Formats: sequence, C-alpha cells, structure tokens
Amino acid sequence: MGSEKITDSGIIGIDAGGTFTDLAFLRDPDKAILARAKTPTKHDDLAGTIETGLSMILAKVDARAVSGINLASTLATNAIVEDKLQSAAIFLLGYPADAVQKAQKEQTFGTDTIISIRGGHDVWGVQKEPLDEGALEEALLSLPAKIKAVAVSGYFSVRNPAHEDRAMQIIGELRPKLYVTCGHELAMDLDAIKRATTCGLNAGLIPIVMDLLDSVGEICSQKGLADVPLSIVRGDGSLVSASWAKLHPVEMILSGPAASACGAYFLAGAPKDGHASWAVDIGGTTTDIICLDRDGRPALTDQGATVAGHKTLIRAIDINTFGLGGDSRVRFGRDQELLLGPRRVRPLCVLATEYPSIISEMRDWKETGALGEPLFLLPGTREAEDDIEERIQKALRGGPRLADALLQEEGLTWVRRRLDKMERSGSLGFASFTPTDALHILGLLDLWDGEASFAGAEMFFADASPEKISGYAEKVRRQAVTSISTALLHKCLAREGISLKEDGEGQALIRHALSDGAAGCVDLRFILNGALIGVGAPAWAFIPQVGECLHGSGIIHGSADVAGAVGAAVGSFSMAYTIWINKTMSGTFRAHLPMGYSDHADLEDAVERTCARMLPWIEERARRAGASDPQVTWTRDDRKLWEYGAREPFVLYTQMIFHVSDDQSAGPISGPPSAP
Repeated sequence: MGSEKITDSGIIGIDAGGTFTDLAFLRDPDKAILARAKTPTKHDDLAGTIETGLSMILAKVDARAVSGINLASTLATNAIVEDKLQSAAIFLLGYPADAVQKAQKEQTFGTDTIISIRGGHDVWGVQKEPLDEGALEEALLSLPAKIKAVAVSGYFSVRNPAHEDRAMQIIGELRPKLYVTCGHELAMDLDAIKRATTCGLNAGLIPIVMDLLDSVGEICSQKGLADVPLSIVRGDGSLVSASWAKLHPVEMILSGPAASACGAYFLAGAPKDGHASWAVDIGGTTTDIICLDRDGRPALTDQGATVAGHKTLIRAIDINTFGLGGDSRVRFGRDQELLLGPRRVRPLCVLATEYPSIISEMRDWKETGALGEPLFLLPGTREAEDDIEERIQKALRGGPRLADALLQEEGLTWVRRRLDKMERSGSLGFASFTPTDALHILGLLDLWDGEASFAGAEMFFADASPEKISGYAEKVRRQAVTSISTALLHKCLAREGISLKEDGEGQALIRHALSDGAAGCVDLRFILNGALIGVGAPAWAFIPQVGECLHGSGIIHGSADVAGAVGAAVGSFSMAYTIWINKTMSGTFRAHLPMGYSDHADLEDAVERTCARMLPWIEERARRAGASDPQVTWTRDDRKLWEYGAREPFVLYTQMIFHVSDDQSAGPISGPPSAP
C-alpha cells in the first residue's frame, strides 16, 4: 500500500480505557479491520488522548472514508468510583422522610444536596398531595452557583410523571441554565430509591460527559470529521447518539467492558452451538468476566448496575470485576503464600525504561540483605498529610527511590507499615514485581527492560538463585491463571444460582480441582460449557492456560488487545421501554404511560390504545437517541393469578415491552475478521 491512505468506507471504534485508549478502523460492510492504534490514556486529558489516537488512525485512513465514530469510555464509571462527580442537587417529590434519611445515611444518592418537596402520587398514579411549587421555587433560587445540574425524582413518578414534568417546567423558567434530569426518563421500575440514585448520578455526570463529548466534537471538526456522526456505547453494549449521551450519561456506566465483550464475541467468531460464551478481559489493573448469550450479546444484570456501592436501575452487562492484571502487585501473605493484586503498581521493567539506574540500585542493595516490598517508592499525586509524608515526598522529588534505602536514610524504617495507607491516599506510588515482569523473565514478553525484571526477582525472591528465577516467574504466572480460573468458575456457578462462600467447602473443591494434584484419590474436574474468549493486552499469556485448567481451550484473536475498539465499531442501536397495565380495585385497567395514565374498561382495549399512543412516542424517542430508521416491535406478558374456586385465572397485570432497532445501523456480524 506504500504511503497511500485507506480510502474504503468504514467506522472508527474507540475504547478509552483506564490504561490504554484503543482505536480500530473497520471497513463497511464486511467489518475487516484495516487499521488500529493504541496509546496510553492520560486521565487528566482524555480528550487529548482521543485526539492522539485519532491522529494515529488518520495517518493510515483518509478522513473522507470515515462514515462513523463510535466511542466507549470508562469516564462515567471512573467519575463515580473516584467520587469526582460535579456538584448537583436532587429534588425528591413526595418521598417518605424515613426512606430519605436512611438513604442519606448510606450516602446512596451520589450528592449531598438533597431537597425534599411535598407532593407525589400513589401506586395507582393518583395524586396524594399537590406539588408544593412555592417550596420548589424557593429552593431553586437559593441553590449555590456551583450547582450545574439538578435531578428530579417523584416517589411514584413511573405511575404518573405529572409532578416531575411540572417541576422541570418550573426549573426551566427560574434557572434555565441548569441541566435537568427526571427519574421517569431514565427508568420505569418502581424502586424509588434506586431511581433517585440513578437520577442523581446522571445529574452529576452531565457536565463531565458533556465537556468530553464537546471536546471530541471539536477535535473531529479539526480533523475533517465534522459531518461524521459520533455514537456512544452504553452499558448494555448498544449505541446512542452523542447528543443523547450528553443528557443521559449514566447510561454509559460499564460502557468500556460492554464494548470489550461485544468485540470479544465478534473477533472470536464464537460457535453458535446453543451455549453461552465467556469473555475474559485482562487489563493492567483488573480482569472483567462477562457472560455472552448464544447470540453474542452481553448478558444483562437483572438488578441494574451497581457502581461504587451506588445501586442504579441502569441496564448494563452482568460483569464480575476483580483486581488482577498485568501490573498487579505481587507479594507474600502472612503464611508466605503468593498473592497477586488487588492494587496496581508500576512494573520494574517499565520503570527502568525511564530510570535505568534502578537496576544497579537493586543489585547493590541486595548485598545488604535488607529487603522489603514494595521495592520502590514513587512521587505521589496528593499533598502530604503530615510531616512524615512531607519528608518522604521531599526525598522523592528527584525520582523513584528504593523503599528500604529511603526509609533507612530518613530514619523512618518504622514507617513501612504506613506505606500502603499512603499509597491508597495518593501521597506516594509503588513500583514492584508484577506479572508483566514475570513474563519478561520467561521470555514471553519483550516490550520493556527485562533486566530490571530479573534484578527485581532476585530481590523479591530472596532465596532465588539465577537458575531458580524462571521457576519463580512461572509460579507467578500460574497463580494468575489459577485466580482467573477460580473467578470464572464462581461467576459460572453464580449464574446457575450457586453462590460459594469464600472459605467454604465449595471453594475448597475448586482449589482441589485446579491444583496440580487434582488427580489424586479423586479426579475432580470443572469443564466450561461454552467458548472461552480472551481479550486485553495480556490475555495471550494467561487465557490458553485458563482453558487448559477448565479442560477446554481459550480463543485469542490477533486483535484481542483492541477488542473494546472493535466492539464499539460493530455496535448497533437498540432501545427498550416497558409499560405496565394494572387492574384497579374498581375492575378497570389502568395503563401507566410516560405521558400520564389512562383507564379502560377492557384489557384488550387498554393494550390496543396503549400501542396506538406508544408507537409514535417511542419512534420519536429513538430518533432523538440516534436511530435513523427505527423499527418497533413489542411483546406482551399477562401475569395471571388463580382465585380459589374460579374456573379460570384473572389477569393481575400486563407488561408490555417495546423494542426498537435501527435498520440503518450495522449490527454485529459473524467473524472472525482479518487483522491488519
């Protein structure tokens, strides 16, 4: 191809992850991967990171060939986890005082500015008390200037949104610059506390996500992509427009893992044999385990996504995330057992590329016999909390220092017990031995300075001779494989309704089955009933062995390290909305619609009229969310109850679910595709 750029039409997928931001350009319509890029993620400049990645892709692809850009990001999840939400207020309409107090005590809502307003409806949608508009207006006018967004949640707004709609109107009149989120817009479930939490988190995310997407839009314009549609991956793996995501950013929770799961299935061309598949995404810090259904879609949690203890009603993937990755901290437990994670440290081989002198430092210090872990201390990102931390930070201004040498020099050897707390607070960082270092020693990886990994192993494994170093490195790798296999089995069993205690008999059986001596008196085996698909940069080093542990094989595609970007590129639009029709005490059938409830004497009439009102409403909603040609289907579920002595059951309630797809969006197709 020489210096010529790719001119075939296609889509750019972007996965802005915690460690790297990955990009892939997939050709229309066969989804062949024609170009890819990977760049380190700068958390304080995510837009700049995306700009760097786009520049790398556009060095290979003609901008005129780009027909769409799909973005997955950990931004929303990380903002919640790291408690970096923007200041927001939440108005609770008609909530019981005791329920609010309990939720406040548990710090449920995601904001400290919580304002209760009298009003509300009952479970049938009938007004219990008029909305106290005067109190709402007074509270609005007294909000501090730092509040940029507000959430409005009525206790039974899903049964009648009238008070939420009126509150939004008042806010628009008195404080028109505030972004407003209404609870019934985000979820139709009855759980009022979860709905308020979802609403509050959404309000706090709006300014953050809006800033990012506005910046990405400007970057696209500068690069000749102004007219290219920008879509966002939601937590269930589907796509929505950037304009929709700006006002519904909470739907981006778990966006990155969802994209990786979709990319895993697409890349692997997983067999459609009627079984579920398992995507295992191994990153630098964590490993995600996600179940894919027989059609390759990520399985969704029934309870709604939970992030950093906040329970929401957002449809998102059913995921198990645990602290194990290529950069996990390797250490010994109290009984000298080998432990990996959950904290991340900087690998020695990576540190040595910037500070080559650490190799000789480690070898010189080893002769003193004073060895500890972590091996190196790094400058932190937060200010010192006391004089001791200030002394350590001052000593680190010149760069990383061996922990033992620094503490001895400062007369602070007794402080070693405090180092973990200081690292968690961000006042300093760690560099130590990791699985990435083990892979360098084993000759399986040659990206950074393997000599530093070897020197670190000599320090970390104090009794290790040069001949034994490889054996210790393999032990670290094997421990990672065992940890992943154990977590995968736990997730598989949990989906079957079997929950194992951490130190119970079930856990002991898993340990026995995965141990080298499993074929003793009892040959106990666990066999994975479905495809095992590995994605993420380090997956190739562990997933094949995980497959062997579970008496199968692991699938690793050549582009597995950019699976999230591929998953974003092959995503498609989808939307669902649920309506309930309840039988009232008087025998009529009440349909609870987003525009208010309506009563009907006959159930079939209620269903028919509900369809007539909902179809145009949801089509219009889908277009606002990014669908070009929305296609709506619906399903009906009558929940019946037998009454004693009756000849036939009566309908307790009817659930109608409206599903929307987009004929103009290219959905995932069977692979595997070719790699660039």
